[in-house]
This record gives sequence, structure tokens and C-alpha cells, in this order.
Amino acid sequence: MSMLTYFFWLVTFVAGVVVAFFVPETTVPVGGKFVFIGAWGAVLGLVLYNVCKRKLDIAEEDFNEALYSIKDSKLSMTSGLSAQDPDPLASSPEPEDMPLPTGAISSKEALAKKVDEICVKFPLEAWKKYARCLLKDRPVPEVIKALQDLLPQLFPNASGILYMYAGTQTDLHKVLSFGETVISDDVIRPVECASFDAGDIVITDYSNPSVNGGCTHLHLHPHGISFCAPIEGVEEHFGIFSLQTDALPDNETMDDWHAKVSAVSATFGLYIATQNLNARYKQHSIRDGLTGLFNRRYMEESLIREVSAATRHRSPIGLVMIYPDSVSQIQEQRGRHAVEQLLWELGQRLPGYVRNEDIPCRYEGDVFCVILPGADLKITRARAERIRNEISQLKIAYGESVLETTLSMGVAVMPAHAGDARGLLQAAGESMQMAVQSGGNRVILAEALPPKK
Repeated sequence: MSMLTYFFWLVTFVAGVVVAFFVPETTVPVGGKFVFIGAWGAVLGLVLYNVCKRKLDIAEEDFNEALYSIKDSKLSMTSGLSAQDPDPLASSPEPEDMPLPTGAISSKEALAKKVDEICVKFPLEAWKKYARCLLKDRPVPEVIKALQDLLPQLFPNASGILYMYAGTQTDLHKVLSFGETVISDDVIRPVECASFDAGDIVITDYSNPSVNGGCTHLHLHPHGISFCAPIEGVEEHFGIFSLQTDALPDNETMDDWHAKVSAVSATFGLYIATQNLNARYKQHSIRDGLTGLFNRRYMEESLIREVSAATRHRSPIGLVMIYPDSVSQIQEQRGRHAVEQLLWELGQRLPGYVRNEDIPCRYEGDVFCVILPGADLKITRARAERIRNEISQLKIAYGESVLETTLSMGVAVMPAHAGDARGLLQAAGESMQMAVQSGGNRVILAEALPPKK
């Protein structure tokens, strides 16, 4: 059906609707108008159907005539053949039975060879093992081991090295290496690799005379082709992956290796970024944001855990509560920011005054506490006195002034002063309050508390 035919039909139908609309209701009621419109549409639809069907019949006849003419021409071409071979198509060998030219291979063999080449270029089993470690969020050493097994298969006849930061952002340290050739040092600086500044994979072809040696850390074997990729994720730089080969395999191109290097660096970078975010979240969930010490939630969980262990092993456990005496004065004279500076300084120094097994915490507001597993009254009191003496000599620069404070401290020990975590915490807190009320700058033992009625 042509557009002209459809347009003509549509105009005719709309014209009938318009006529029905303008006819007065005194002449034709509303119901009659709808009946007219329905009948008008049915008649026009029947006319349109007949027109379209006639055009289809004509087109089918033309197609059949063309098809018969083609068949007649083929018959006329084959009529000149001898009677000994009346059907050349029937006597011709099937494509599978036809002999191949010398050196040619069948399509099945070619397809099998192509599949083998793809499997060589991308070792699926090793990649699945590596990907499974990433998806299941396995520990970093396990992922490194899977990557160590994958890389030699993914990059045959190549040598490579993976660098990661070790605590600081100044040096990159070797995490793993593979291949027979040593291509770089065990420790490099980020600026020695061009990928660090580019933020992208850098390819160096040492056969090209115009090579400018952008990656200066690859000085031990500057031959063939090298790939350097940054290990990044969530806008952070975690390391560098470097790869060198004297020649690419015959069935692979530079684009193939670029894609594989990109896959390794991107997946490993996202995994490291996830691990980094998880570690930060864990730290934030147990650490105080201002002082960096353990927060109250972690302190209460640790105290319950340590008290249970002390009860099970019948060993003592000490608790020290600490309050800086100068907080109110500093708040009035210099404001809350100065108080936060003082608390931050105390948080930085307190871990240096206790044992490695002790747990320094910010209990609440301006109050600190230290849990001392396995410490009896003598050890706990000595540790508290040392903290008090050290802090009393501390002078903190704050603008043009100096911040300093003494400490009011309460000491309680289980089982001497309490039988559970709640009682131990209460005894240490009341001892600290007594030290504050007694003038500060002192250590009060829980045994000095008045007996409860």
C-alpha cells in the first residue's frame, strides 16, 4: 500500500467523521452518529482491504512470472549437455568429498586451529582461578599467588614485575616477578615509570630509534617491547605493573597484549582499592576520629573479652581512667579548638607510655582509659604514675601560647576491686572522680573509695 492510498483513505474517513459531527442532533441523534461513523469506517476499511489485496495479487503474479523465466533459462542451458550425464549436479562430488589442494586444510581443521590459538592467547583456567579469588574477596597473599600462576601463561616468553607501595608513597617495592629475565630493580621510585605521570598504559618499542626511554627503571634489559601499567582504583595510585618481551608470539599482536595488560592492571587495581576501603572502614569503626585511639565501643567490647579471659585463666586485669585537669580552663581561655589540640596530643603520646598488649582508648568526651590485661595492682599503679609524670612535663605549642595539663587518674583491678567488667569500669571511674575532687594531679586507687552501703 502506497502512502498516497493511505492518505486518501484517512482524509475520506476524517471527512465522514466531520460530517457526522456537524449534523444537528434534531436530524440525527447522538447514537445514530456513532452508528454512522462505525459503518463509514467499516466500508472504507473493506475498500482499502480490496485495493491492497489486488496490488498483492499483481505483485505475486509478477514474481511467479520472473521465477518461471529463470527456470526456463536454466533448462535451456542444460538441454545441450550429453545424455550420458543428464544431471551434472547429481554426479558432482559433495564438498566434503572433494580433494583439497596441496597444503590446504579443511574448514573444521582451520576452526580447531583458531580455537587452539585463542586458548593459547588467553589461558581460561588460570584466569578463572584468579577471577574467583577477586570475586570472593580472598586475602591479598592468595590473590598474589593466583596472579603469580596466571601471568607466565598469559604472557608467554615474557618477564615482568609487580610493584606496590609499602607503608609510604615514596618508594615502590617488588611484590612478585616472573620470567627468566630481570628487567628492573626490586625498589623504584614512582617517577621512574612513565605510566605514573600518564595514568595510562605506556608501551615502549626498543627497536624504534626514536625511543626516549620514558620508563627509566627498565634499564636492566631494554630490548624488544615493554608495557607499563599503573595499578589504580578510586582515584588512588597503588603500584605499577611492568612487562617486557623480546618478541611477541606469532599469533598475537601488540593490541592483544595491550588488552591483556589492561585487564590485569584494572582488575587488580579495583581489588586493592576495595581492600583499602575495607581497611579504612574497619579502622573508622573502632577508632576515635580526633585522637586516633580506640573508641568507646571497641573499649567496652575489649574489656568484656579481656575480663572473660582473665576469669578463665584466673589472672588479674587492670583499668586506668584518665581526665586532663586543665580542660575547663583551656576551654574558657582559648576555646574548644585548643582543647581538641590538647586531646589530640594526648592521644598521640598515650600509646608510647603503655605496653604493647595494653589497650588505650578515648572513653567519652575528655576522658581516656587504658585496659591492662594481666596487670595486677602494683603494675597498674606504676603504669598510671608514669603516664601522670610524663604528661605533667608536656608542653604543647599552640599559636603563641603553650598548652599544658596535669592528670586525675583512677585505678581499679580485678579481682581485687570488682568481679566483672561493669564493676571494674565503675570502680575506676569513681576513683578518677575522687582524684578530680581532691585537686587533681594524682592517682587514686579503688580501694580508697568509701565502702558502699
